[in-house]
This record gives sequence, C-alpha cells and structure tokens, in this order.
Amino acid sequence: MSLGFKLYSFFNGNLVHQDSLGNKYYHDKNNPNKRWVVYAQGFGPDSLPTQFHNWLHNTSDEISSFELEGNSQESFVKKRIQKHTVKHKENMNKGYNRWQPK
Repeated sequence: MSLGFKLYSFFNGNLVHQDSLGNKYYHDKNNPNKRWVVYAQGFGPDSLPTQFHNWLHNTSDEISSFELEGNSQESFVKKRIQKHTVKHKENMNKGYNRWQPK
C-alpha cells in the first residue's frame, strides 16, 4: 500500500477490525457504506476470509468474530494461494491448439 492511501485511511476512515494476519478494515467517517481494507505486508486480496469479503462488498453489515490462530490462518491462506497457482500452471502448460476447420 502506498503512503498516501495509508494517510487517507488514517484521516478519513474509522478502523473497524484488524484480523490475525494484520489486514485492517475501515469504513468512511461520513459514509459507513464506503469500505476498504489495508492489506498486511505480503498479503493481498486472496488473504481475505469470506465474511470480510462480504462485509467489504456490503453483502453483510457485520464482521463475525471467526478467527483462526495466526499461524493456522496464515498457512490456510498460503495453501489456498498455492492451489490457485498450481491450477493455473496446469492450464498454461497445455499449450495453444489452433482450431482446424473440417
């Protein structure tokens, strides 16, 4: 995250929650429906649990207290990222097959 975005979050946002990975969830001081997240160092959008994703997209108005221990949640996220990466590598290795008209 850029320094400007962190400053914007500090001055214009209210910290709502910080998960065990270090992701910080904010909503706007003037408009509580405007929500965003400041990711922890080394993490990105794929590190968000479902309930936080739903809160960010205004599907749910509450953040449940679902928390795994820090190490288990971090290992869960890394496994999910690795699974996604491996799946896409398999598709990339198949190569390009031209369409041949009959």
